[in-house]
Amino acid sequence: MPSAPCHHVTTRLWLCVLLLMSLSACGRGYRFQYEYSLIEPHRGQEGVEDEHVRIILAPVAHQGLLSLVVVNKSSQPIMIVWEQTYYIDPRGHRQAASETGLGWFYRPQEWFTTGTPIAPGHEFRAQVQPGEHQTYNPLTVSQQASGAVSFSTSPGTLFPTTGHSPTVGKKYEGQEFRFVLGLRLGSEISSYPFTFRITNVNVQQS
Repeated sequence: MPSAPCHHVTTRLWLCVLLLMSLSACGRGYRFQYEYSLIEPHRGQEGVEDEHVRIILAPVAHQGLLSLVVVNKSSQPIMIVWEQTYYIDPRGHRQAASETGLGWFYRPQEWFTTGTPIAPGHEFRAQVQPGEHQTYNPLTVSQQASGAVSFSTSPGTLFPTTGHSPTVGKKYEGQEFRFVLGLRLGSEISSYPFTFRITNVNVQQS
């Protein structure tokens, strides 16, 4: 008879262990990191240029960003028109593009509404991401054990960065997206399209 309570206790312990294992499995998630390469125009990472401008656009895949350099070769100012600068995601949907990092955080509002001017012979360097610059908070403040405070940014992305299954991110492998840069020279706005292909999706269990 004294073994009955022990049997109930053992059963309850097993039930608790199974419940904890179940909750642990449900709480598992995956993080995705995308690798992509520029496929159009060819040799685009070495610079696309005409008589007015030179553009270098290179992926910063581990951050999900694009590194942009625009050099004004002309004798008059040119302007980046942010309203005409955008991404086309793999589903064909257009998404606004904006500068990211601490640099733009201190820029006046009219910097984006009127465009970004580039003087003759000068260049503009930035990292760009999907999303309107007003719609997310770029600053993350963290304090280390030593007491030091650091600031960082959380860039937007065209693709999911987390998911409950590896297929959430893996399904984008082999797909393409576009970035279109709008530049104004005088009264004319020219569009410079770039096409990227996702070559690999790294999956990490969180």
